[in-house]
Amino acid sequence: MIVKNEDLFYCYSRKLSDFIYHESHGKITPLTIAINPKSGRTFSLYSKSPSLQAVLDKYKEENGGK
Repeated sequence: MIVKNEDLFYCYSRKLSDFIYHESHGKITPLTIAINPKSGRTFSLYSKSPSLQAVLDKYKEENGGK
């Protein structure tokens, strides 16, 4: 199976990453947590899925579209 970049969700927000974990009751976890070598910022990498999208939509709704 070839994983393409468009199949991945890069999350640079600790707040959002924590929301994903707690809202999914621990069922959605990042594939990895790493540091972007260019920016030095930490990110969590998720595989896109309908369940992840549902959590992201709920986060957007609760946080005024942010």
